[in-house]
Amino acid sequence: MHWMKNNTLLFIGTAWLCALAVMPVSGFAADAATLDELIRAGDNAAEKKELDKAQKLYAQVLEKDPKNWRVMFALARIKFDTKKLAEAQTLVQEILAMPEANGRDVLVFYPDSDTGEAAELVDEIVLPPQRTKNNMRNYLDIKGNAPIPHYRLYFKDKGKMELVPQSLVRIEYQGVLRRVYEEVKEFSLEVDRAVIAAGGSRGQGEVVKVKGGCFKMGNKDGTPLERPVHEVCLKDFDMDKYEVTQAQYQALMEDNPSQQIGPNRPVEYVTWYEADTYCKKAGRRLPTEAEWEYAARGNTDTHFYWGNSVKGKEANFCDANCTLNIRVASVDDGYATTAPVGKFPPNPLGLYDMAGNVAEWTHDWWDPNYYRHSPKDNPQGPRPLDHKVIRGGGWNNTAGFIRTSHRTGFWPQFRSEGLGFRCVSK
Repeated sequence: MHWMKNNTLLFIGTAWLCALAVMPVSGFAADAATLDELIRAGDNAAEKKELDKAQKLYAQVLEKDPKNWRVMFALARIKFDTKKLAEAQTLVQEILAMPEANGRDVLVFYPDSDTGEAAELVDEIVLPPQRTKNNMRNYLDIKGNAPIPHYRLYFKDKGKMELVPQSLVRIEYQGVLRRVYEEVKEFSLEVDRAVIAAGGSRGQGEVVKVKGGCFKMGNKDGTPLERPVHEVCLKDFDMDKYEVTQAQYQALMEDNPSQQIGPNRPVEYVTWYEADTYCKKAGRRLPTEAEWEYAARGNTDTHFYWGNSVKGKEANFCDANCTLNIRVASVDDGYATTAPVGKFPPNPLGLYDMAGNVAEWTHDWWDPNYYRHSPKDNPQGPRPLDHKVIRGGGWNNTAGFIRTSHRTGFWPQFRSEGLGFRCVSK
């Protein structure tokens, strides 16, 4: 059992239970007492694994207080544990749609008042002796010397600090506590992955038969890493029509490291080793760098397979929706992060997202000077070095990174939210 005092959340096994030091409810007095009793009863039922009873009690609370995120989180955990994944997902999404609170700004509600006073919560639990004088003393029925839990609050309109008995007021956070918000985000990934697993693999996906031939690899107008331009000839091969999706990856690997969750979104945040393992398990392999560029070009010789400039509707890169400081504010491709595969026009061979969405691992080791001595026929890359070649650019790159000839390398253990892969065979 783990008690997080400041968050007022109690974790028991897999169920999150709500404590009652702070309750964001809309009423007070009898109504608050009723909610207090319902939540305590729901907590007790959840602790005893009486999940049906707990769900009913929490549902009653949410009828009266539909924005009580503590209860929503507790209920979402129960829905998840009872395999009601869609309902858990909805609850989590509703919590994440709420604003984050800094844990200090609150509204304080007194008896018989529906108007809260703005205050800063300085200390959540203060235990002065019962005979200590304070501004709320006239409301108390004083018996004995037992300490009484108080809030230490700085009232913004009054401009002063006060100790207020917890039994006589309720405080309401202005949004979801930041620490809890982060926990909900982590839990939401777990829920989303479970939803993907429940949906099945959706097969290994379509392939495009790429007829072999010769082409000019590189770009004389590109960076030094793209030169010299040299002729390469390849045999026929089959390439995935789309980037490997999370549904496909999760079904085969029983895992999903992706940070931008969605069954039809490309799997990302994978290392080269994970991508290589997936392709091998599927009876396939990662493409060589030469195969990747040949397929991406689709018999074109322009900077991009659609031409020499980017208008924003051809591929997914860091545009106006992207929150990174490299974004191109004048372009709107419709997506802040990854898009479901196949949302942008294909290249001339019928391959999707060969530019943008996620960059893609290839088979080859990375040697910046490899083009100077690369063999003409079916090059397999240099001897083993420290990095692996990455191609195609992603949603978190500028347009320059999604040029067909652009190349870079990272160590094979590298992970990125903008890095995935596709497989080839033959």
